Amino acid sequence: MAEIYSEPYHLKINELIDANHKRDIWEFDAFEDGRNLAKIIGEPPEYPLHFSVQNDFNEWWVVLKGSIRISIDSDKEIFAKSGDIIRIPAGNHEIQFTTNLDPCVRLVVTQQGSEQVINTDEIENSSQSRYFSKSTNTTHISLDDVINEFENSPWTSTILEDERNRANLICHNPGMSNNPHWHPAFHEWWTILKGSLTWEVGDNRPVIHAEKGDLIFVPKGFLHKITTVSDETSLRLAITTPEDLHIYTTDDNYAPPPKS
Repeated sequence: MAEIYSEPYHLKINELIDANHKRDIWEFDAFEDGRNLAKIIGEPPEYPLHFSVQNDFNEWWVVLKGSIRISIDSDKEIFAKSGDIIRIPAGNHEIQFTTNLDPCVRLVVTQQGSEQVINTDEIENSSQSRYFSKSTNTTHISLDDVINEFENSPWTSTILEDERNRANLICHNPGMSNNPHWHPAFHEWWTILKGSLTWEVGDNRPVIHAEKGDLIFVPKGFLHKITTVSDETSLRLAITTPEDLHIYTTDDNYAPPPKS
């Protein structure tokens, strides 16, 4: 069972994939944050799946490797590739899902105990089609479409928001750092969609070096500085709460000082 870490946690996606290379289908519960369970799922090429979900919350997926075709409640089929996000709204839904020609690895943001009932191992393949929308909380969010909304970097875009989560997509230039800060009331975590970054967390801890597909978890209360160290722009998806309170200075009256 996943846990809420009390220390910074770095999941290296390539090491996880290598550890499961002999398994066609695998799952790994990465961590919890008090609201979500972050789970990694790997599936083989051309893998069809038909299942039901019964959730009272919005579940969403981030495609980390490969691509998928998915239809929710027999609606228009969606083609989603690496970096794209699929949102499964709260309620009872029928999901038809097929991986494409390469193995697929996806991040699933869900909750412990969520219900998924497998109906069949085979579904009919249907022609690919795309559905894009710039609206926050749409079913499919294309990474390319979000990037194309901005002429120049750096930029930040809130691409998912509900009563539990806010997901901000952050683009930074090479060598750029955020303003160091901490969160007194919630744990923050990220998945890397492009580039290489470092995390400096608290005092006297090793610097975390993260690559595309990796997950970083920083417990509440820890000061953290994030720097893009690749020669290209970086993209990271930051998962926070809707309140999203940032504390930048140690004399701030709204919060205790950061943890060491």
